[in-house]
Formats: sequence, C-alpha cells, structure tokens
Amino acid sequence: MNVACDHTCTPPVVLVHGWGSTYERTWGGSDLERTLEQDGRRIISVDLLGHGSARAPHESGEYAHMADELAAHLPADTVVDGVGFSLGGKLLLQLAAEQPQRFRRLVIAGVGDNLLRPENGAAVAQALHAGITDDTPAALRPVLAEALASGNDPRALAAAIERPPSLLTADQLHAIGAQVLLVVGDQDVIAGAADQVSAALPHLTGLVLEGVDHVSTPHSPRLQAQAATFLHHGRAAPPELPTAVRAHPG
Repeated sequence: MNVACDHTCTPPVVLVHGWGSTYERTWGGSDLERTLEQDGRRIISVDLLGHGSARAPHESGEYAHMADELAAHLPADTVVDGVGFSLGGKLLLQLAAEQPQRFRRLVIAGVGDNLLRPENGAAVAQALHAGITDDTPAALRPVLAEALASGNDPRALAAAIERPPSLLTADQLHAIGAQVLLVVGDQDVIAGAADQVSAALPHLTGLVLEGVDHVSTPHSPRLQAQAATFLHHGRAAPPELPTAVRAHPG
C-alpha cells in the first residue's frame, strides 16, 4: 500500500457519525462538508452498520467488527484524514491504533475517557425500546431523542449499542501516529473528562466547546471551523482539554 503523504498532500477525508444518527443528519450540508468541498477534498461519506443506508441486522453479534466495516469504505492505496463523532470517533481511533499507517490527521469529537470504559448498552437499548419516559436518565434523553428521530431501525440501533465490547487501552492509543484534534463539550456528560485519553495520545491538540453538550457537539460552528483548519494545517495549539466534566455512569 502506497501511503506516502507529506504536509503538502490533501488526502481524502472520511466523515463518520455517531450512534443513532446518519451521515446526512450529522455532516450532510454542514459548514465542514462545504469547506472541505471548496478545498477540493474528496469526502468519503459513511453510514455505519445499522444506520442510514447501511445494512441493519438485529443481532448484536453482527456488530462485533464495526471498525472493519468502516475500514472497507477507505481507499487501500493512500492515507486518509478522518472526522468522527462519538461512536464514529471511537471506531476511527480503533482503526488508527490497529493500522496507524492509514491515517494522517483525525478530528475526534464527543469522545473522552468513556472510550476506555464499556458502554452501558443494555440500559440504552432498554430505554430505546421503552421510549423517553420520566424514568429515562436525563443524560440519555437527548441521545435517545436523536436516535428516535433519525429514521433508523430501533432494533438495529439496540443491537449496535449492545455489540460485543472492543475496548482500547492506553498503550494502543499511544501507538497512534496520526495528529489528533480531540474535541469535548464542557457540558458533555456522555464523553466526560478526557484526562486518560489525552495522556495516552502522543500527537494531541485539545479543544473544549463551552456550553455544548454531547448531541450538540458535531453541529457546533466552532467545532466545524476548527476541524477544517486542523485538517488543512495540522496542530497549531497546545492541548486544552477538560478535566472536570462529570461522566454519566453509562
């Protein structure tokens, strides 16, 4: 695989949505998408397994290799840049740890130290089936509302969130060679703090979005502007990551 790419190259950019959403709901028509197109970047639009136009199995075991499914969308003959929100960000980091030669720069949004913990999939799936009620944890309500409004198959979404765990370790993150812009909202109780993740990533720039929660993160104008700048220029600022955001136990 020819992966050579210096600071002058403009590799394709893969944009990946989070759990419960789709490419179109997250990135379609966004300022980031328009800016990348104006810059002449080839955009790889991906609907994750169980979402949007992708196949949507109802068995959780079918989702055990979501990172491999994502990798199948990437070109085999060049490096890529990537932007991933929440689950999409987790999968990009997993691929970058397993295949570090494939990535140049990554923007990872809505991911903090929750990356290193198992997802509370059973609770989310139960809430997805029951709908939003008075008993639904407040932290999950915006996420569930987005999932229920997305047009996705609820049974497929439940299977995806209950997939077999594939946790990354700090050592695996340390092997990532790509430059990473890690973006967390200071009101994001899903991602939580980013202390451990930021300590493990060797080529990190951090960005805190003030007054922004989990679901709002990919739509933040600051996120979209900084992502475009980072993908064009690379690291331009020291880490600026949150240490006091309280993580939801799920």
